[in-house]
Amino acid sequence: MAQQNLVSLFLIAAILLCCQAHASDVCDKAEYVDLCKSVVKGATDPKAAIKTSLEFLLSETQRLKASSGKFKNSQFIDVCTENYDSAIDDLNNSLKNLQSNDIASLKITLSGSLSFYETCNDAVAEGGKGVVQVASKLVKKDNKLKHIAANALHFATLLK
Repeated sequence: MAQQNLVSLFLIAAILLCCQAHASDVCDKAEYVDLCKSVVKGATDPKAAIKTSLEFLLSETQRLKASSGKFKNSQFIDVCTENYDSAIDDLNNSLKNLQSNDIASLKITLSGSLSFYETCNDAVAEGGKGVVQVASKLVKKDNKLKHIAANALHFATLLK
């Protein structure tokens, strides 16, 4: 009887350890692990993690676009606003590609959204010190979205 209880206890511990390891695997090799864990909030498979990330990116990109529109007469910030529109299009297409299980297209549209965030940062930097100072919060949020998109691209590499 004691031996049977010991075996049962061992099996339960093994199952718990297995599941716990699996749950953390989705973020373990992401480029931005802490950010990954805060965004995917316990998602255990790459598809769920991508979906959560895409929904977060869409919401935050729309907010960032709205806040970038508050800057007046800045051609450099206007580049950001235009790129946020393009990122939103790519993120919506990414959701469609994920739903249809078109992994190749998903990777392409995710990469596109990532490049739109980068283009915004480049445009702000080209504006010089004054634009960089005025848009520092925008750039900080933009970088966060770029990192989340990079993590989502990592999740796409885990899909089969």
